[in-house]
Amino acid sequence: MKFINKKKILHYIQENPGHSRTEIAKALSISKPTISKLVDELINEGWFREKESTSSSSSGGRRAFQIYFKHNAKYIVGVDIGGTSVEMAIMNLRGDLIEKVVFSTQKYLSKNLVQVIANHIHSLITKSGLDNSQILGVGLGVPGITDVEKGLVFDAPSLGWKQYPLVKKLGELLSFPVYVDNDVNVAALGEQWKGAGKDKRNILQITLGTGVGCGMIINGQLYRGSSFAAGEIGYMVTDRHAAEEAYDSIFSGYGFLDSHVGGPSITKRMLKHLGTGDEESDDWPAKKIFEMAIAGDENALNIVQDALSHLGFALINVISIVNPECVIIGGGLSKSMHHFLPDIKLTIDKHLPIEASVTITTLEDVAILGAAYLVLKEHDSILQV
Repeated sequence: MKFINKKKILHYIQENPGHSRTEIAKALSISKPTISKLVDELINEGWFREKESTSSSSSGGRRAFQIYFKHNAKYIVGVDIGGTSVEMAIMNLRGDLIEKVVFSTQKYLSKNLVQVIANHIHSLITKSGLDNSQILGVGLGVPGITDVEKGLVFDAPSLGWKQYPLVKKLGELLSFPVYVDNDVNVAALGEQWKGAGKDKRNILQITLGTGVGCGMIINGQLYRGSSFAAGEIGYMVTDRHAAEEAYDSIFSGYGFLDSHVGGPSITKRMLKHLGTGDEESDDWPAKKIFEMAIAGDENALNIVQDALSHLGFALINVISIVNPECVIIGGGLSKSMHHFLPDIKLTIDKHLPIEASVTITTLEDVAILGAAYLVLKEHDSILQV
């Protein structure tokens, strides 16, 4: 009970800084002597600081002491491992980035990528003027299905990892805990902590990139499914007739929706229209095709509208199952989506009576923030949220 009460007090002050012991006792319905004793312990342990109020009490007595959470009491590391690049940052418990680094994934993939990640983490700690004892843990987002309990990456095609013991391998190189999850789940956590999902308990995070991913937060917690594969909506079928016929899968292992909405599928359709070969695909990134569509190019517009029609119907299906408060669209392609968002909303509203806010993320560094927040979610400590 003592630990539970200390945790309640700590989280209350995190959200309500500057309150006095009396105010904390009243808000949490815990006796004033108990609050006073536990606050003193939290101050001695380095979690809180107190400051004398600038105003006297209403009765004219001595000034109360205001309690504040020390956001620099510990630090966390967030790592986003992408198929193209690895981004990582060290931050305090409020999510303020202290140091950040980005480097190529493919350059080091065949040269012990895990060792390179560990080296960069140590470098970030040194540059930040910290030592290992101040690090609560490191969280990682990986583009693949992960077993968060065993720390295994089941399958990450862009990294060539299958049944890869990432937590064990990285943990052997670090002196603090390591946690891992799917990159879309991690992005959902970032939005829950610092983005459009803050203060919301039911969130859908949709990522648009090479494929289509979905992270689900239900009743305030990530929903991962029985085998950690919840949210794999890239396999969703949004046209029965097209699915029964042979359709062009963008990559082996990718699903129907991936093959109609993902960036490479949009590129492939443009190349097919132009009658050119795959060797020219780099000249036609999906972002360029979106820009052409916005400028009024008829062929680009048809390709983009067809892709977003599939996305709209996929969102209808997922919203009808999950009933979220908000749907947040992120990923590389999201930056090209603003012009078309009203059309997607019209499609949803036409077929679905359930209300759900659909927005495009504005949160910078969402993946590394979410990876760091994963530590606060999974690490068994007084800070666990």
